[in-house]
Amino acid sequence: MNKVIITSLKESLTLIWKSKLIFILLFFLQIIFFISFSLISYNYTPKIIESQKAIYEYVSNLKQDEISIAEDILQQKNILGEDPLLITRNFNEIVKNFKLYLTYIFILLVIFTSISWTITFRLIYGKMFLPLAKTSFILLFYLGLIFLFFYSLFNISFNEIAVEGTKIFTKYIPFLIFSIILIYFMFISLSLINKTELKEIVQKTLKIGIKKAHYILAAYFISILFLALSIFLLIYFIEKNLFILLLSIILLIFSFVFGRIFMVKVVERLD
Repeated sequence: MNKVIITSLKESLTLIWKSKLIFILLFFLQIIFFISFSLISYNYTPKIIESQKAIYEYVSNLKQDEISIAEDILQQKNILGEDPLLITRNFNEIVKNFKLYLTYIFILLVIFTSISWTITFRLIYGKMFLPLAKTSFILLFYLGLIFLFFYSLFNISFNEIAVEGTKIFTKYIPFLIFSIILIYFMFISLSLINKTELKEIVQKTLKIGIKKAHYILAAYFISILFLALSIFLLIYFIEKNLFILLLSIILLIFSFVFGRIFMVKVVERLD
């Protein structure tokens, strides 16, 4: 296992050094993705938080002691206050904005990942092979299933949550686990695009992902380690050292670009 991982690491770094211009293109493309992601989040996250805050403030001002509740019942008042529909309205706003947020993130991921993986293959194989259609198809399959799961998660009413409480979310745990498994296999499928026919990708993905899982998990671990290190440095030095902060941002972006190249090289040796 060590030979496959170490050789793939060396080849990945060598490819980056030999194809610096394409790597820089991927680097800036990753920056564009982060900026686009931030703009979408900036547009919808405050709206979601605002609705959550409105519900919290309204519920906090309600008198929930036994005496107050008994008085409201005797006076035929609603125990949820003067405007109980405020909770439902804001909950519906949260659901609506979250669904829109998910939709735009899904579109962004499909477009960006398709382009970035296509350019990654250009860097690795040094030829004008542009598997944009195959990449987009695979991403639509994997990300589409994950998107439908999260979309359905919020396809519920406030009454359902009020009745079942947190129990309702336990029903989605198997789907969450299934989504993680899909992500695991997705990057294997993407790495096989260059040398594998579309009809054979599923078979080879399962073969490599299951029989050679220790190699794939090792590759994931190294990529996640790079990512975790950059995030740690970013958080730790955010107000302490500007130079190291900039280096950590560069390392963060590098870890995403390098991770794709490294995964392709590992899968290539396992195929």
